[in-house]
Amino acid sequence: MKKKLKRLLTGMLTLATVFTTLPASTVHASEKQYWTDAEEKAGYVEKVMNDGSIGSTFHEGIMTVEGETAYCVDINTDFQSGYKTRSDASSRMSADQIADVALSLEYVKQYGARHTGLNHKQLYLLEQCVVWQRLSVHLGWQCDNVRASYDEISKAIQDEVYAGAKAFVKANKGRYECGGYIYTGKGQDIGQFWAKLNVGNAKLQKVSSNASITNGSDVYSLAGAVYGVYSDKNCQNVITTLTTDSNGNTEAVEVKAGTVYIKEQQAPAGFKLDKNVYPLTVEAGKTATLKVSDTPKVTETLLELFKIDLETGQDNPQGNASLAGAEFTWKYYDGYYNKGNLPAEATRTWTTQTLAEKDSDGTVHYVTRLADKYKVAGDSFYSQNGINCLPLGTITVEETKAPTGYLLEGAYMQANGSTEQIKGMYVTQITEDGDLAVLSGSNQHSVSDKVIRGGVKVQKRDLETKDATPQGNAILENTEFIITSLNESPVLVEGSFYKKNDVVKTINTGIDGIAFTASDTLPYGKYRIDESKSPQGYLATGVLSREFEITENGKIVDLTGEETAIFNQIIRGGVKIQKRDLETKDTKPQGGATLKDTAFSITSLNENAVLVDGKLYGKDEVVKTIHTGVDGIASTASDTLPYGTYRIDETKAPEGYLTTGAVSHEFTITENGKIIDLTDKENSAYNQVIRGGVKIQKRDLETKDTKPQGGATLKDTAFSITSLNENAVLVGGKLFGKDEVVKTIHTGIDGIASTASDTLPYGRYRIDESKAPEGYLRTGAVSREFEIKENGKIVDLTSEESSIYNQIKRGDIEGVKIGAGTHKRLADVPFKITSKTTGESHIVVTDKNGQFSTASDWASHKHNTNAGKTSEDGVWFGSSEPDDSKGALLYDTYEIEELRCASNKGFKLIPAFDIVVSRDRTVIDLGTLTDEYEKEISIHTTATSKDGEKSILAGKEVTIVDTVKLDGLVKGTKYQLKGWQMLKEENAELVIDGNRVESEYTFTADSEEMKIEIEYTFNASELGGKNLVTFEELYDLSNPKEPVKVAEHKDIEDDGQTVLITERIINIHTTATSKDGEKVVEAGKEVTIIDTAKLDGLEIGTKYQLKGWQMIKEENAELVIDGKRVENDYSFVADSETMEVQIAFTFDASELGGKDLVTFEELYDLSNPDEPKKVTEHKDINDKGQTVTVKEKPETPAPEEPEKPSTPDKPDTPVQKTDSPKTGDTTNIIGLLVLLGASGIALAGTYFLKKRKTKKS
Repeated sequence: MKKKLKRLLTGMLTLATVFTTLPASTVHASEKQYWTDAEEKAGYVEKVMNDGSIGSTFHEGIMTVEGETAYCVDINTDFQSGYKTRSDASSRMSADQIADVALSLEYVKQYGARHTGLNHKQLYLLEQCVVWQRLSVHLGWQCDNVRASYDEISKAIQDEVYAGAKAFVKANKGRYECGGYIYTGKGQDIGQFWAKLNVGNAKLQKVSSNASITNGSDVYSLAGAVYGVYSDKNCQNVITTLTTDSNGNTEAVEVKAGTVYIKEQQAPAGFKLDKNVYPLTVEAGKTATLKVSDTPKVTETLLELFKIDLETGQDNPQGNASLAGAEFTWKYYDGYYNKGNLPAEATRTWTTQTLAEKDSDGTVHYVTRLADKYKVAGDSFYSQNGINCLPLGTITVEETKAPTGYLLEGAYMQANGSTEQIKGMYVTQITEDGDLAVLSGSNQHSVSDKVIRGGVKVQKRDLETKDATPQGNAILENTEFIITSLNESPVLVEGSFYKKNDVVKTINTGIDGIAFTASDTLPYGKYRIDESKSPQGYLATGVLSREFEITENGKIVDLTGEETAIFNQIIRGGVKIQKRDLETKDTKPQGGATLKDTAFSITSLNENAVLVDGKLYGKDEVVKTIHTGVDGIASTASDTLPYGTYRIDETKAPEGYLTTGAVSHEFTITENGKIIDLTDKENSAYNQVIRGGVKIQKRDLETKDTKPQGGATLKDTAFSITSLNENAVLVGGKLFGKDEVVKTIHTGIDGIASTASDTLPYGRYRIDESKAPEGYLRTGAVSREFEIKENGKIVDLTSEESSIYNQIKRGDIEGVKIGAGTHKRLADVPFKITSKTTGESHIVVTDKNGQFSTASDWASHKHNTNAGKTSEDGVWFGSSEPDDSKGALLYDTYEIEELRCASNKGFKLIPAFDIVVSRDRTVIDLGTLTDEYEKEISIHTTATSKDGEKSILAGKEVTIVDTVKLDGLVKGTKYQLKGWQMLKEENAELVIDGNRVESEYTFTADSEEMKIEIEYTFNASELGGKNLVTFEELYDLSNPKEPVKVAEHKDIEDDGQTVLITERIINIHTTATSKDGEKVVEAGKEVTIIDTAKLDGLEIGTKYQLKGWQMIKEENAELVIDGKRVENDYSFVADSETMEVQIAFTFDASELGGKDLVTFEELYDLSNPDEPKKVTEHKDINDKGQTVTVKEKPETPAPEEPEKPSTPDKPDTPVQKTDSPKTGDTTNIIGLLVLLGASGIALAGTYFLKKRKTKKS
C-alpha cells in the first residue's frame, strides 16, 4: 500500500512537471517543426552600444535551419539548438523592415561574390551584423553599430560593407521582391530573409515602313519618336517614356517584371503618328525589345505644266513653230532648300516632254507630268501603296529644251490664277501638315516662250582723231539716232505694230559714243539708222545713214566701224592767270621778292585725251607750260586748248616765296576761240612766306638741371621775343616793326616755353626773360638771339649752352632751446628739418647755450655737411655743392621736429611745426622753444590664476592674469602695454611650440592712474613644478611709427609676479569582478570579467584611452588564448576630473579552472593620437581588488541530446518557449493552478512518507 501510494504521488508530481512546461500561447498541432543548429563558430562579435561603449563581446555561431543559413534576430537572447516553428516575417515585421534587412543581406552576398578574399565565416559575420544593425534601428536595441571583432575582419572592410549596405538599400528600394521567415522556439529567435530582383528593362526599335523613301533622307528621321510606357491597357498610368535615336533605337528603361503597354506619343520627323497600343512582356533581370514601324508622309498631288506662246499668251504656236516637244528637267532633294542653297547633286532626277492632248471640247493643250507617259529619261518614280508620289522635301523643275521655232531664253512659268512670273528654275517644297504631306503652291503652271528677236548698235567718232573717244571734256554721249523699218509686213516693237518706213525706235549714245537697242528689240527684218542730234562739244557735220538686217536671235548688228561712224569738229579756246602775294593780296611782291618768272603748268583733267600743238595728252598730263612777265601775268593763245576741263598750277615759286599757299585753279573751255580770265583776286595764284618758331629751356643755376629745387618751380617763367628785322613782320595777325616785341611765351611745368612752328616770319629775333619763376631770382638770366631760316622749323634753345638760368632763393633758421621752470638751456638737442615737398631731411643740434642756427656764419655749410652730430656740423639742402654765401635751406616749406635725447629726457617734447623759407638770404628766428617737464610713470603688477591663486594645475590650456597698476599717465595719450612669461629657474623667456608666450594691450589713458589686466593663455602640460614670472613694458604710441618705452617691470625675483605650475597627478583605483559582481567565476567557453576603474585628477576635455589585460597571478605572466593576449581598451573624453569607467574582458576560460586572474591597466593621454602619452598605470599582481578566481566547473552528467534526424519528424506536440503568460494567451490559468496544487500535495506526501520511514528505521 505504501509503495503504491508512493508511486501514485511520484506519478502525479511527474505529470504536474510536464504540464507546467506547456507553451504560454496557442499551439496548433499541424505547424511543422524545423531543426535549428549552430555547430560551427563564425568568430567574435562586439556589441557596440549607441553611446560608443561595448556592451558585450561573444563568440557567434553559424546558424542553420535544416542545413540552410539563418540569422539571429534577437541579440539579447542566447541560442539553443532544437526544433522551432516557422512563421512568415510579415507577421512580426513591416514590409519596409523586411526589405531593409533582406536588401542589406543581398548587398553583403553580392559583396562577397566580388571579394573572394573573404572566407565563409567572415561573410557570415558580416551578414549577421547587418541583420542586427538594421533590427537594432527598427526595434530600439541601442546597438546600431554591432560589429565583428576587428581581429576577425578589418575595420576598413566592415566600414565599407556597412556603408555600402545602407546605400544599396536606398538605391534598390522597390527593385527587389523581399520576404523572410522567423523561427521561434527555445532560446533566441532566428530568421531567414531573401531579396529577389523584380525588375527588367524595356526598349524599343523603330523602322520605316517604306525604306525606299526614307532611307538616307535628311527630311525623315527615326530620331525623336516618343513612346509612353504604361502599366495599363488604356494607357492611363504612365511609367516612363522611350525616345528613339537616329537608328530608331531607344535606351533601355527599368520597369517592374510583367506586362507593360507602349504607345507612340510623338512621331519622329516625317512620319505619321502610330496610334496602336503594343503590349510587352518584361522578365526580371532581362531586357525586352518592342519592334515597330512608322509610315512616312508623302503627297500624291503632282505638278502639271502647260506650254503657251509668250507674246500672245495662247496655247497656239506662231508661224511654223510648235509647242510640243519642250523638255523639262525635274529634280527631287531629300531636304528643304531654296534656290540659293540647293545641293550640287539631287536625290532623284527625271526628264519629261510636252505632248499634245485634246480636251473633250476639242481644245488642244501641250502638257507634261511626272508619269511614265511623258518620261524621256531619269530615275524611277517614288511610289507608296502602288501610287506615284513625292516624299517630303524639295522639288525643282526647269525647261531645258525649247520647242521648234521658240527660244529657251526668256521663258517663264506662271501658276494658275497668279501673276507672278517664275523665270528659270521653279522651286517648291513638300512639307508636313499634321499627318499629311502637302505640296506648297499651285499644282498647275503655264510655261511661255519667245520668238527670235535681235538689235543694232552704232558708234560716234571724233573728226580730228578718227577715234571713238572724244577729246577733252567733250562727250559722244546723247547723240540721237532713229531706226526706220524697211519691211513690207508690220513688226511688233515694244508692244506696238509698225508698217514700212515708220520710225520704230529712237536710241541715244552712251558715254562711250555707242547707241544700241536691246538684243530683243527688233523682230526678224530690214531697217535703217540715221543721226538726228549731235553730241555736246562737237559741231553738227558728216552725219551718215546705214542699213542693216536682223537674222539671228539675240544678235546685235554691229555698226561701230569707221565706215559707218559720224565725224565732228571739237571746240577750242585759251586761258590767262595773275600772280599775287598771299598775305597782302596785292600784285606787288613784299620786300626784295619778285612775281616775275613764276612758272605755271596746265594739266588736262579730262578723262579723254586732248590734242594740243599736234600732240595727244592724257588725263593729268601737262599739256602746256607758261611763265609770268614782270606784271605777274601768264597766258596761252585763243585756240590752244580743246573743249574740256583743265587745271593751272604754279610749278616754280618766285624768289622769296614758298610754293605753299599757291592755290591751283580749274577752268573749262566751252566756247570756241574764247580765253578764260583768271586775273582777279578770287582766281589769282598766291604764295606763303617762310615761317618758323623757337623754344627755350629754363634751368636751375646751381644744379644746371631742368628740375627745380625744393618747393620752387620752373613753371610760368615769361619770355619776350623781339624783332631785329628792318622790315615789318606779321605775327598773330598784326604787323610789327624793328625792336618791337612780337610775342610773349611762358614755360610749362617742364621749364620749356615754345612758340608754334609757324609763329615767326623769316628773319632775326632776340628772346629775353621778363618774369622769373616762383622761388627763383632774376640772377643768372641772359638774353639769346636766333634766326628763322627754314619753314616750319622751331629753333631749339634747350641745351645747357643755350638755356636761360636762375638762382633759387635760399634762407636759414635759428632758435634757442630751454627747459620750463628753470629756463635751463638745453645743449645737444637735435632738431630734424624735413622738406615737405621732397622729403629731404637734415639735423641741426643746439650748442651749450641751447642755441642753434643753419646760417654759414654760425657753422659753415661745408663743415661736416649734414652730419647732424654737433652744433658745429653744417647744414645744406639740395644736390649742389655747399656755398657759404647762400642760405642752407631752399625755397620750400619745412617741418621742424624736436628729437628725443639725453638732454630733454624727463621733458615733454614740443610738437612738430612748419616754417616757410620764401625770402632769399633771410634768417627765420624761431624764438625760444620751451619743453615742459614730464611726470614719470610707475608700474606695479600682480600675476595670479583666473581664480586669484598663485599656483595653477598643469594642463593644456592654463591662463595667467596679470593685474597692472599704472601711475603718471597723461590723459588722452595712447599707450601699449606688452608682457611675456619668463621661466624663473632658467631666467629665460617661456617658449611654447617655437613662440614666446606673450600678450599686449593698447589703450588711451582716461586718467593718470589706471588698472589693466592682461591674460596669457597657453599649454602648460609640460611645465609642472615650474615658476613663471611675468615681465612688462609700457610704450607711448603718440608717434605710432616710433613708439617710446616709458616704463617697465622686469624683476625675476618678484614674488608678486610669480605663479607656480603644479604637477597634474592622475590616480587610478580598480576592482575586477564577474558580470554579477562576484570575485569567482566558473570555468567555461565564454567568461566575462568586468574591470571598474575609478580615475581622479583627469583634465576636463582631454581624450584618454584606458588599456587593460589579464595576468595569470601564479605565473606573473600575461593570459594568452589562441595566441592572443586577452585585452581590451576604452576611449573617452573627460567631462569631470573624477570619473568611473568599465572594461569587459570576454574569453574562453575552459582550461583556466583553479587560476587567479589579475587585471592590469594603463591610462593614455590621446591629445596627440599619433603619439599617445601614458599618464598613469595600475599593475599590482598581488592586488586582491584586481583579482578574480576561476573555479573548476563541477562534473554533471550530460543530458542525452536528441538525435538529430536527417529529416525531422513532425512532433505530436510542438515545443514552445516557456515564457510567462502574456496578454492575449489562451492558456487555462485555473487548470495550471490546480496542477500546481496537486504537485504540491504529491511532494508533501513524498516528504511525509520519507520522514516516517526514517523515523521508523
